[in-house]
Amino acid sequence: MNDLSLLRHFDRRSLKRLVFSAAAVIWCGFIFYMSSQDGTESSLTSGGFISFLCRIFMPGFAGFDDASRAAVISDLQFIVRKCAHFTAYLILAFFMVQVFLALPRPKKLFYRCLFAWIFCALYAVSDEIHQSFVPGRAMQLRDMAIDSCGALLGVFVSLGISYISMKLHKRRQRKQDKA
Repeated sequence: MNDLSLLRHFDRRSLKRLVFSAAAVIWCGFIFYMSSQDGTESSLTSGGFISFLCRIFMPGFAGFDDASRAAVISDLQFIVRKCAHFTAYLILAFFMVQVFLALPRPKKLFYRCLFAWIFCALYAVSDEIHQSFVPGRAMQLRDMAIDSCGALLGVFVSLGISYISMKLHKRRQRKQDKA
């Protein structure tokens, strides 16, 4: 590998680290913002999202009377909120794995993924502690577990996408080398 290709590789890796670090910081900020909503505001946010989904996927939902719409939203509130926790940390873990994969010193892949997951799990704990100070919100161990499980799946999704991307890159390189 000549010096110029090494420089290009370093630049690409640095850019990747910068982009995914920025995405992770922004996403942590989004999680913090959502956790800062008091209980009433949080319920309105999730209720509005559920109402939006119901209008799309439940024919006739708009024609329901107010009490029926409120009952449907109430029934779906718990599952939607827990899915939001899971998904938020899946996304955070995806970003963090990409950050750790772009670090310059090669370490074992297992440790890079473990550190990304640990970061997400610790952020979930800090987020729940933060929620304990927000009116109408509470710290829940169940949410920390859901967040950590979402982060674990995010680690595997990120690894899978990285693996596929690497294989496609190698395939393109082989085609270019033959040409």
